[in-house]
Formats: sequence, structure tokens, C-alpha cells
Amino acid sequence: LVTASDDKTLIVWDGATGQQLKQLRGHDGGVNAVAWKGDQIVSASRDKSVIVWDAATGQQASKLEGHEGAVHSVAVEGSRIVSGSGDGTAVVWDAVGAQPRAQLAGHGGAVLAA
Repeated sequence: LVTASDDKTLIVWDGATGQQLKQLRGHDGGVNAVAWKGDQIVSASRDKSVIVWDAATGQQASKLEGHEGAVHSVAVEGSRIVSGSGDGTAVVWDAVGAQPRAQLAGHGGAVLAA
């Protein structure tokens, strides 16, 4: 279980006991969204970035940058990460190489879910 906060952190919890296991720090703005799949935790922040974390260690694996606005949403699907931003775009990232694969532009406002 992982939660994201306006205090710029994520916390990994033991869902059975409610004990805090790890605190993840690395964003320079509030964390708006988080997704956990397999060995990766992925967070989206007002600092315009997405961070991929190693779920086992809590260490930052990569930082995905390229949005021009706050990142409001994030999803993980297979080897892809999708982030939605206040800049009106969604970006499809390669989860392994941390490179953008496609920029999806077409919304007239912020992309709030991906």
C-alpha cells in the first residue's frame, strides 16, 4: 500500500498492520498521484515530473521530465507509463529506458486521469 501527499513524499505502508515501512522523498512539489505495479512505484507531482521508484529499496530508479505543467495522473501498463498533465498532454513513456515514446495532445484542458 502506498500513499502520496502534498508534503512532497510518498509512504509505503504494511496494509495489514498499518505500519509505515518506507518514506520516499525526491519530488520538489506535492505528489498528486501514485501507481504501483510489480517492482515499480511511479509517482506524479506538481514539480512537472514523474519518478519511478524501486519498490523493494525505496530508491529512485529514474526521473521522467518533459511536461510543461504539473503532472496530475500516472498509470502503468506493461512496459509503459502514461502521465497526464496540466499542460493538456499525456505522455507515454518507456518504463525501462525512461524515454518518452509519444506525446498525446488534444485535450483543451488539464489531463486529470491516465
